[in-house]
Amino acid sequence: MTINIPGNFGFGTMSLTWTPTPLPVEGAIETMKYITSHPEFGIKMLNGGEFYGADDLNLKYLKAFVDSNTDEFNRELIVSIKGGIDTLTLTPDGSKEGIRKSVENIISYFPLDPTKRPKLMFEIARVDPKVPYEDTVSYINEFVKEGKLDGISLSEVGVKSIQKAVSAAPISCVEVEFSLATQDILHNGVLQELSKNGIPIIAYSPLCRGLLTDSAVESGDKFITSMKPGDVRTHFDRFQPENFKQNSLFARKLYEFAHDIKKCSLESLAISWILAVSQRNDFHGIPSVTKILPIPSGSTKDKIEKNLGQLVDLTKEDLDLIDKICKEYPIKGYRYNESHHDFA
Repeated sequence: MTINIPGNFGFGTMSLTWTPTPLPVEGAIETMKYITSHPEFGIKMLNGGEFYGADDLNLKYLKAFVDSNTDEFNRELIVSIKGGIDTLTLTPDGSKEGIRKSVENIISYFPLDPTKRPKLMFEIARVDPKVPYEDTVSYINEFVKEGKLDGISLSEVGVKSIQKAVSAAPISCVEVEFSLATQDILHNGVLQELSKNGIPIIAYSPLCRGLLTDSAVESGDKFITSMKPGDVRTHFDRFQPENFKQNSLFARKLYEFAHDIKKCSLESLAISWILAVSQRNDFHGIPSVTKILPIPSGSTKDKIEKNLGQLVDLTKEDLDLIDKICKEYPIKGYRYNESHHDFA
């Protein structure tokens, strides 16, 4: 069984809880209500994580949000939760026992009655190299067969892992990093494989963790020097001072294109570009691109409006000009760091 994801976007909830200073639960509920009820955005999928914050904080916030809704409203929603991770060491655990423990913990925060809760999707956060991937997927699929889960999602996977997963169970979607600054899936076969199988892509970090925003360009070096202790970006290659200088130039050129040519924010350009690639015909040798849903985060209404409120149409000529900028000002540094940057 697979889950059909409506609309053009999802919403990432990581920034609500997995930060040095998590948003108060009341504010998080207000943000999730706003994003899922806004008629223009049409967002019905929330993306969370069992390890997005200490002591199941993300799950607790999602539970509080679901509990505050009517059953009818909840039935329209999809909640995808990353799991299969040892929450103490943050290492993958795709074993039968590890999956059982993770799934049972996640579903304990939601009503068992499917008429009272959103559709629940379990997302394998990372590939566990110690366990055959098709086995991990089959362990999750047992819970789908029992009606405790509604679907399966994958995350951070390469072509071989996708093929193994598809052989074991129906896959509703695959989450990978994809943005103007992270175009790996255009070249490593992932976009082609998922398009061939008709599996939608959930594009996380569509703004490259804040790099592709007006504020990042306008604040210059202060963007990285003002990062608070505990900000995970301080450990990522692209935000190291020696790399950020080149990457900020890349962002500046896109900023100029956005403001001078398209009369929109850099955020809007970045999101609009992903939507222009989604379901496009004859793109990078792919006859028909699968559906791609960006999942920008945002802890406040203002940030959400900034991300989604000024989307623009991009012509083939626009896409060619953007592609030229990307080639002339290549991003410097790994997505994460040298020890973890490739899809498994």
